Amino acid sequence: MKTQKTNARIDLRLSLIDAAQCFHWVETERGFGAVLEGNGIWLKPGMEIVDARLRRYLDLDRDYQAIAREYEDIPAAQKAFTACPGLRVLNQPPWEALFSFILSANNNVVRIRSLVYAISRAYGAEADGLYGIPGPEAVAAASEDALRALGAGYRAPYLIETARAVCEGFPLESLRDLPYEEAHARLTSLKGVGDKVADCVLLFGCGHAEAFPVDVWVARLLHNWFGQHGSRRQLGQWARQRFGAHGGILQQYLFHAARTGAVTL
Repeated sequence: MKTQKTNARIDLRLSLIDAAQCFHWVETERGFGAVLEGNGIWLKPGMEIVDARLRRYLDLDRDYQAIAREYEDIPAAQKAFTACPGLRVLNQPPWEALFSFILSANNNVVRIRSLVYAISRAYGAEADGLYGIPGPEAVAAASEDALRALGAGYRAPYLIETARAVCEGFPLESLRDLPYEEAHARLTSLKGVGDKVADCVLLFGCGHAEAFPVDVWVARLLHNWFGQHGSRRQLGQWARQRFGAHGGILQQYLFHAARTGAVTL
């Protein structure tokens, strides 16, 4: 077991549980726990983190105040940044983000968390009472019927086929080094990966801070606050042009603020 304390400005519950950017962290009396790189990690508010990999995962060294200043002329953005102090956009392993967001399609957060836990318990490694997201090899070897029985439903064959593609050399780890458009096109060539899932994987798993996932909450906000209409793909294209290199970080703040009512739709 590794126990780390955080001293940077991060709201652990908001970033790891409530913001719906990952679905495998748990909150217990021990703190916030997950399996990262095969190790059980427990975090508590106010505790110092010195491990460079964990600091990167939690995005602790990025200046979020500077990013907020980039959008100081946008009222909705300022409301969102004010409403969500301590929210950090995680840098998850690409496979873990891909696994989670394929399962997120047409699902609510409670169901996604339950599904990720069920599959992780069945196929992932256990560490310190926690279950890690199973690697692509384990998922590729799973049967469709078994994943359906765990609740994956129609997503089961997509998850298996995508895991097999990764095992056979799909360049998931190198997507962070590609231009956004090329990385997005490669991801959407995978079964079960549409525009929104691809943007979530690029933002939360591949370091593409310009990726701008558009769901129903963000689409409504772009319509009501910015007067934008069109398909979700068109809205995403507009947002990337309008909000630039850190648009995805802004998106996460807008998404959570809209979902919780901090920004009125």
